Amino acid sequence: MKTCQFPIGVRRNASVGLLLISILVLNLSPASGAEGDAAENVALGKRYTLLPPPTYAHCTDAGDREQLTDGKTTSAYFWTQQGTVGWQSVRYAMITIDLGEIQAIAGASLTTAAGVAGVTWPQAVYVLVSDDGREFYPAGELVSLDRQQHGPWPEGYAIRRLVTRELRTWGRYVQLVIVPLPGGPYIFTDEVEVFRGPPSLIDAARGRGEPTDAKTLYEQGRLHRAVAQRRELDAAALKKQIAATDLEASVQACLAARIDAAPAAQEAIVADASFRAVLPLDAPHAALFGVQAELWNRLGHAPLSAWAGVLWDPLTPVMLPQRESSRTIEVHTMQGEYRAAALNLANSTDQPQVVRLRFCNLPQSPLPEYVTLHEVEWTDTSQGVPVAAALPAAARTSDGWTVTVLPGLVRQVWMTWHVTDVPAGDYAGSILVETPNQPPREIPVRLKVWPFQFPSQPSLWLGGWCYTNNGGSRGVTAQNRAAFVEHLQQRFVNAPWATGSVLRSFEFDRTDPQQIRLDTKPLDDWIALWPHAKRYMVFLAVADYGGAIQSSLGGAALGSPDFDQRVGTWIKAWVAHLRSRGITPDQLALLIHDEPHEGSDIGALLAWARAIRAAEPDVLIWEDPTYRNPAAAPAELFEACSILCPNRPMWLEGGEPFARFYRRQQAAGRVLQFYSCSGPARLLDPYAYYRLQAWQCWQEGATGSFFWAFGDNSGASSWNEYFATSGPYAPLFLDDTTVTAGKQMEAIRESVEDYEYFVMLRAAVARAKAAGRTGAAVTEAETLLSDGARSVLAAEGVNKLRWDDPKDRTRADAVRVQILEALTAIQ
Repeated sequence: MKTCQFPIGVRRNASVGLLLISILVLNLSPASGAEGDAAENVALGKRYTLLPPPTYAHCTDAGDREQLTDGKTTSAYFWTQQGTVGWQSVRYAMITIDLGEIQAIAGASLTTAAGVAGVTWPQAVYVLVSDDGREFYPAGELVSLDRQQHGPWPEGYAIRRLVTRELRTWGRYVQLVIVPLPGGPYIFTDEVEVFRGPPSLIDAARGRGEPTDAKTLYEQGRLHRAVAQRRELDAAALKKQIAATDLEASVQACLAARIDAAPAAQEAIVADASFRAVLPLDAPHAALFGVQAELWNRLGHAPLSAWAGVLWDPLTPVMLPQRESSRTIEVHTMQGEYRAAALNLANSTDQPQVVRLRFCNLPQSPLPEYVTLHEVEWTDTSQGVPVAAALPAAARTSDGWTVTVLPGLVRQVWMTWHVTDVPAGDYAGSILVETPNQPPREIPVRLKVWPFQFPSQPSLWLGGWCYTNNGGSRGVTAQNRAAFVEHLQQRFVNAPWATGSVLRSFEFDRTDPQQIRLDTKPLDDWIALWPHAKRYMVFLAVADYGGAIQSSLGGAALGSPDFDQRVGTWIKAWVAHLRSRGITPDQLALLIHDEPHEGSDIGALLAWARAIRAAEPDVLIWEDPTYRNPAAAPAELFEACSILCPNRPMWLEGGEPFARFYRRQQAAGRVLQFYSCSGPARLLDPYAYYRLQAWQCWQEGATGSFFWAFGDNSGASSWNEYFATSGPYAPLFLDDTTVTAGKQMEAIRESVEDYEYFVMLRAAVARAKAAGRTGAAVTEAETLLSDGARSVLAAEGVNKLRWDDPKDRTRADAVRVQILEALTAIQ
């Protein structure tokens, strides 16, 4: 299993970033709840337990077992203080205080901090009580109780004492269950308190409801907490937008009042697989966007606005429509490739609008077969950042495509252009936007079909640890696997991955270890799914399954002659079988040990690699080292490999020394490729993170591009990331039965095409030179080959890989058009 999970900020150790920010001088908000200071804190000096154990390095120490009830709080930078207790990357944390005897309990408090460096306020702090430490009863939820009395979270960094005096319960044990925001990686506190209540609160006859536990509260509450958070964040953003307009103060106040008057009670939401985190999430959430629609109307926007979108730029749910512009939707394409464009629609009325779309004056108008329209869906993410990335196909009728545009929520229409039978030429037309009782809108469209044929089998290797063998894994199921494989193949995935199980079904002859019997069915079944693959990638995982493999090898000691002989027999038998299927040895690439790094034991990796290469030297040894300083890593690791695939975010972070090391490895004969495994996928920039990886490949002479992981939806439907355990990492949308396109995966497809443009231009230059042709066209083409990718990769902001990082996302297409012009000039 691949485990690399880099933070979005390309920091492999997010705690370092928090520590560095601690040098900032920041203002602290006053602690709330001062009125409770006179109450007796019966938790003072009491013993408690922490589960799970604290994990945040810069404040974890032996004192964590006493510091939360010592009566001391910090006024310094919170999470670098030894008096603070912190957790990193946990679902929730439990603090269970033993009061020594049953006490009447009137309140509780917890001091925490947040506001910078990725530290978020807790989503919930549940208070539970117990007489015996085994059976716990719910007593209240501290975040909501505190905010009812002391208002919303402060802006920026602050320390806050969450406090309530509204509890009416009793118990010997008090448990605080701290739940971070979805995707919030940190939990911090430096003091907890429990306030004594009057003895009359101890009332066994009244009871304390049904017992529960932390896991149940977390599981049952996370969907409702996430929906409430989404509405709260969007309401706050909308209020800011209203205040930033030049509308009269009375109008602003009226709109803000409508937000405050929106119903707070959620509709009944069933926390099961039927729920989809598609905006708006419920009726109260839709009401907020109704206010935004009225805002647009009062600002003079048309009932239906339409404008050409900037491809790959992110959208936000709270935004203003673009005023009418003459911007043209431009599509430049060869025959046979896939290229995207975008149209944005905004509805400023109080009712949904069904919009019909059709083309005018383009080949095959009004419904050209070479265009697919997608009704882009808004989905919330596990981090609480909504994105417009899902691309379900729009409904197509006999006279156009139809999409629904809800009040106050921008609807993007994504276009996938796949021209196969339109003659080369420059076509000027438009897309007609029609809705009842309104004049039609026309957005100009320019389609230029260049006189080149895109190859059906591009040059760049593309893979993503999809593991489609043995029925699939992670988000790949028996029900969606066929659609998943087809989806990937349509996006040029030609280096699929399988788990090592496809090569682990074998048995040596007991009397002659040079004879081996293979069970080829697992391998053959997988190959049948990918009959046209360029390479077959297999993760042997000797670090995880080394014992089982060693047993299959008769227990031969690593590196011994018996081991080498048995591994040789094993790989020769598999190669012979592949040859019988028409697959050459260099089409098999083996990842023996995933992500070797500082401190890794690479003994098994080296032993396997040497034995395999001695027996079948054409089989590829593929490794993805993650040494932060590769120059200090064991040289024999790199020498054992055919292909080295460093992590691209590490490459960007490591700068010239990191790059220089791998360039030297290239010069020594190793092939270079790139992979990325950051997450969550939905917050990564389709342009900078996904599309430009292939441009990095071209710039560095690399031949392959890989991503973790096409099928990793982290245990939850892509349509409801609230239930994801981490990440998620899939750049498309998966649930148990369906596969839907996503912008990140579409960017990967375009990246493969971009790389092929350079390949085609290089071949054209070579042909021209071979024919004795020189001149300005050839010179300009050579300049593009050497400098085109560099100019794109050097643009401001492109090394910032989050989608919400601002940057110019048009540069790659500008250079792509230059390549098309250069190809035409040479031809």
